[in-house]
Amino acid sequence: MKTNLKDKVVYQIFVRSFYDANNDGNGDILGIYNKLEYLSDLGIDAIWLTPFYETNFVDAGYDVLDYKSIWSKFGSLNDFAKLTKKARELNIDIIIDVVLNHVSSQHSWFKKAIESPENKEHNYFIWREKLSPEEQKATSIFGGSAWEWQPDVQKYYFHLFSTDQVDLNWAHPDTQAAFVDIINFWYDLGVRGFRLDAIKHVAKNFENVEQNPYFSWCKGAQEYLEKFNELAFKNKPDAYTFGEASGITVEELIKYGAGKSPLANIFFNFSWWWIGWSNKTGRNGFNPNWDYQDFINAQIPFQHNEEISPSLMSNFLSNHDTSRAISRWGDYPFFWKESAKSLALLLFSMRGIPIIYYGEEIGMTNSYFENRQDFVDIDMKNAFASLVDREKIYSESEMLIYANINSRDSGRGPLRWNLDKNNGFSSQKAWINTSLDDPRMNVEAQTLDKNSILNFYKKLIFLYKNDLKDLLVDATAKLEITKDGICKISREFKGEKLIFYLNLTKKELPFAEKIQQKPLLSSYQDLKKPEDFLRPFESILIKE
Repeated sequence: MKTNLKDKVVYQIFVRSFYDANNDGNGDILGIYNKLEYLSDLGIDAIWLTPFYETNFVDAGYDVLDYKSIWSKFGSLNDFAKLTKKARELNIDIIIDVVLNHVSSQHSWFKKAIESPENKEHNYFIWREKLSPEEQKATSIFGGSAWEWQPDVQKYYFHLFSTDQVDLNWAHPDTQAAFVDIINFWYDLGVRGFRLDAIKHVAKNFENVEQNPYFSWCKGAQEYLEKFNELAFKNKPDAYTFGEASGITVEELIKYGAGKSPLANIFFNFSWWWIGWSNKTGRNGFNPNWDYQDFINAQIPFQHNEEISPSLMSNFLSNHDTSRAISRWGDYPFFWKESAKSLALLLFSMRGIPIIYYGEEIGMTNSYFENRQDFVDIDMKNAFASLVDREKIYSESEMLIYANINSRDSGRGPLRWNLDKNNGFSSQKAWINTSLDDPRMNVEAQTLDKNSILNFYKKLIFLYKNDLKDLLVDATAKLEITKDGICKISREFKGEKLIFYLNLTKKELPFAEKIQQKPLLSSYQDLKKPEDFLRPFESILIKE
């Protein structure tokens, strides 16, 4: 592979919420095109786009109707070609989301599959005329049975996610060939990065469902993906892949990423994914007693393992499947700037490719929802139906509180560009709720404020790619919690050393370290050298 991956900075865009160029309330491809200079000025190298294909948007575009299309709300293939051309001129790669595990039940493949079992497309899916006792145990991640009766062919089809998302049969070569064709199509349109969604689920084994209810890394997954990679990417030396395997362990990362035939070039590190989730109901609840020390303890196995190269994993604070970091772990409005900058330092202190979720660079907080009807996400609709209506684990008001903290929709609000109508996102009301008004929380205001979160991100990215590149990209990492509860991350390379001291709490912490140097960066604008304590959310970077 010719492409150098280890020093990339990636920016993730939830397409429907970035910028609306045609003023219909939906972000679109031309909206991203119009804002490429902003992204170039930020300093990023690649843009990861969430699914933009034709869709019913049952699951935020992950229910694909046509892999060679652009959803009409988002624009056209011509718009996309303009985007990739201009992005390449600015040395920005485009990364697209390839949903490998399933397609929409309205996809032409599935329509042909149910016309006749003799059609080639019938092979693309997983069918059963009768369900064995073990197969009957399979449940959907979104709740209920993972099997749905299809009357046209008198068979059950398998769906690990919603009934509208039909799982593909990756054991069949026709399925693999169809996706190779999809990769070729987008590569020819200028795409160089491919996020392979839900790769650990592509194989299904029904021998012991209760032991592996999410069908993770079933027998065959490695074989199917190795074959797919060989067919799709062997003649594309400048292409690269991100593997999405939620909850991947160190052992799995090494097994599937560090060998001779890696299943993806880069894997997402989910170490921080669960921090703040409810012990009882997962992301559909909230644990107010979450422990900030998990930011360090969860990463140590990954950061200290020398078999894991800097380009093998990527780190993130938030993404399209989470709420916003500042609302989960920060302190808005009291220590808003300081906590946002501290979380930025945490992200860039780690070995691995940093991924910035759109809006993170301005400290965007969660969107706010007044009632359950305001939510768009199928996961949230199912959560209310299950946890409030049927199981009565939460009251309506309790569920609303938790959903506003931890739901996926709360992290998908429109980017705030300025103080114009609808925060400059669109002249029309946005497709989803936005965060509560704050005149400081927009791109225009923060561009003019030298001490803003946005300009802090710019400085940090510049250091990452230039002055401190060796120390932030190639250096070893040592993570620890000091006796006073401060998160300390040391990066060392060829005799040089960087140290991050992070206070990720809203209280003062004693600071016993004796430092001589003035901080290179601080979450507080006074850039003060700490003496006896770190202020709430005071975090610094020093070079020894």
